[in-house]
Amino acid sequence: MILSSLEIVLVRPETPRNVGSVARAGRNFGVERICIVGSPALLQDGAARATAHGAEEILDRIRFCADLEEALSTHVFAVGTANRVRKGKLPPLEMPHALVPELAEASRSGGCALVFGPESRGLTDVELGRCTRLLRLPTEVDQPSLNLSQAVLLTLQECWRAAKGWSQALPPGVPETASAFMEPGGSLPTFSEFDLLLGKLEGLMERTGFRPYAGDPESFRMAARRSLSRGRFERRDLRTLLTIAKTLERLPKPRSEG
Repeated sequence: MILSSLEIVLVRPETPRNVGSVARAGRNFGVERICIVGSPALLQDGAARATAHGAEEILDRIRFCADLEEALSTHVFAVGTANRVRKGKLPPLEMPHALVPELAEASRSGGCALVFGPESRGLTDVELGRCTRLLRLPTEVDQPSLNLSQAVLLTLQECWRAAKGWSQALPPGVPETASAFMEPGGSLPTFSEFDLLLGKLEGLMERTGFRPYAGDPESFRMAARRSLSRGRFERRDLRTLLTIAKTLERLPKPRSEG
């Protein structure tokens, strides 16, 4: 695990003091990059500094983005966090022991985002759909939700353990296994490169008259991102698909019936 490759992404955080505690947790476990999405004025009153305790300079370096698409554009891997079972077009929820080894390999290829939603309601399905994998932190069944800064701290500790070479924290009866996420020497595409491919594919389908998911293109994109991310695509694989798409774009448009 390359801790310097990780960035904590807080989507529409509501409490400045929580952001200060997140910065402190980042300092505790060696992850000192934070991005805030959609809350540009959150830190103006200075309340976050009261809970940062030795990590005030991390607050000074926070990156602000208008939306999650912008925040993830240069990353190659994103972990979304949730505590509810998600079905349908979204990736399944995974426990840390299953997800962290894959994140560790991805961190050697480029930037990786740890994405957390607002305190009151968490990430939306659309935001979760933009992530490569979804993480669930195990808790007691009758109290599944965690405070934002607590969730960040527990996630960072799992990453720190992997970086330090500690054995995985496994549930009872689960053997430790090696990850085979990427071939040696490979590199992962960024989210902006994935979006470029999706745009090309959507354009080609529109030329045939295809209407994705009954006119709901965002649902189609969620399903497509899930399929592509589960395929363990490396940058060279994505470039091959882009070449195919660009070649097909040169074909003449079908004549409209009339």
